[in-house]
Amino acid sequence: MPNQTFHLPVIQTNYARILVEVFADYGLDKHKLLSDAGLPADLFQTESDYIPSESIKRLIHLTSSQLGITKFTDLLVLVFRRRVIPNVLHQFVPFQTIGDSMQHIDEIFSLDSPGSNVSFETHHGHAWFCRYSEQKDTQIANWSEAFAVIYIIELISILTKTAWYPSKVRLQGSNSDIVKSVVPSQCQIFVGQEKTGVYIPADILNVPIQISDSQLGAEPSQIQWHTSFTDSVFELLRPYVRERNLSIEEAAQLLSYSVRTFQRKLKNEGTSFRHIKESLMFSVSCELMEEGHSLTYISNQLGYTSISHFSRAFKRVSGLSPKVYKQSIALNASSTS
Repeated sequence: MPNQTFHLPVIQTNYARILVEVFADYGLDKHKLLSDAGLPADLFQTESDYIPSESIKRLIHLTSSQLGITKFTDLLVLVFRRRVIPNVLHQFVPFQTIGDSMQHIDEIFSLDSPGSNVSFETHHGHAWFCRYSEQKDTQIANWSEAFAVIYIIELISILTKTAWYPSKVRLQGSNSDIVKSVVPSQCQIFVGQEKTGVYIPADILNVPIQISDSQLGAEPSQIQWHTSFTDSVFELLRPYVRERNLSIEEAAQLLSYSVRTFQRKLKNEGTSFRHIKESLMFSVSCELMEEGHSLTYISNQLGYTSISHFSRAFKRVSGLSPKVYKQSIALNASSTS
């Protein structure tokens, strides 16, 4: 079960692949999308289960700028309806009504997207499906907020088997233009709120959940998320190590932290970014060696300016030069064959 004592927003790598694939099908350059959004260059090969949500926020903003609001929101609706939400519907099957499921919405999405900060709240007799983000009033934050609203609308539409739209929406930011394009004109939009929220009326909460097998996507595997901040950071940054020399500024931005906060959280667990970066370098280096790549190739993949710099860094971590380590891998392989 994911640890709820810290919030490190992530999204399933598979969802990121789906979005990039769909955008590429609409004529956008896949490699440029990955590069400009700060997604891992090997997104379609990585075995990492999750990537930081920040990269997806950038992807959404960049793609929406190229496609325009109307075309992009229509595309998001299609992606959510056909490719994304069917996978999470498995989590709703055990519940009798939509209201029952809403009482456990944080658990449902902590399994699907740990650190997503969703909740179900009642204010003055009104029930709201909420989502919180520390970022607000930037173009990226505005699109991220619209992304959440569209997702909620499509989820409720699928659960009710109707073309459902909300009558009230709350936004953290002050710009409502994007959300206005996806809700009816009579929908009330409140800006500058503590959380993004979509009002779910009582008649919807009482709707029985009846999900057919045809509505379900492939059942997702139950992924055990990491209990320490350090382990989570290690796994999330792992796909970003190849083909770049990741700086602490880049890492902090990917994880939605200031550099100072990022350093403090690592220090609280007795480690540092340098230690994590060296551990990542060693781990990825060993993987590439086992795949049979040359040390020059590995050095370039990890963003080192020269093989000598790579060798010194590797020896500092392992106590062996990469050449000796690579030879030991070859010897072990030949002795077991």
